[in-house]
Amino acid sequence: LEPPLPRPAHVSVTALVMSAPARTTGNARLMLKAATEAQHHSLDHGFGALDLKNRNDYKSFLTAQAAVLRPLENWLTQQGIARVLPDWPARRRSEAVASDLAGLNTEMLADDAVSISDRASAPLLLGVAYVLEGSRLGAQYLSREVAASPDRAVRDNMRFLTHGAGQKLWPSFLEILERNVIDPAAADEAAAGARATFDLFLRSQQRHAPALAGAGA
Repeated sequence: LEPPLPRPAHVSVTALVMSAPARTTGNARLMLKAATEAQHHSLDHGFGALDLKNRNDYKSFLTAQAAVLRPLENWLTQQGIARVLPDWPARRRSEAVASDLAGLNTEMLADDAVSISDRASAPLLLGVAYVLEGSRLGAQYLSREVAASPDRAVRDNMRFLTHGAGQKLWPSFLEILERNVIDPAAADEAAAGARATFDLFLRSQQRHAPALAGAGA
């Protein structure tokens, strides 16, 4: 995995956070990337103006993430994703983002409503996890930007962005994805899960980030 070039000012936050590079050219990964391309673009537009070195923008970013992440991870747990991803507990990041917000003296807002599907197959669950796992990988690169913030409170609260650093969570996820999404029906279910997850993040950005950006530190 080659590290990306430094992020120029015009490149959006979510272009890195939600479009993680991969170690494989597996069909399932490429299919999911293509299926969610338009949503990537929309989320980029919403989050792209954020300067993560700025405390207000950073809190805005974390708040919009947290509002979806906690209920979504709870839903995945209830649906039995650990049967597909045995190390699922180690992949959860809700506590990390909550700790960051607490360190920034920001209360967690009420969880957004999460509704993916009443029939959660393994491919659908993996489609949801594809978005979350890609987010984690991209967040590791964004942590370099946050680490350069002149604001110590920002630098001291990077648990969410650095979660899983040094572990091989992305390639191990891709191996499981490719083993479980092997036919058109499974691909359709995985794509539905991924698109539904992007929709949740889009709604959270629209609901939380605009209201918080520019608020007092």
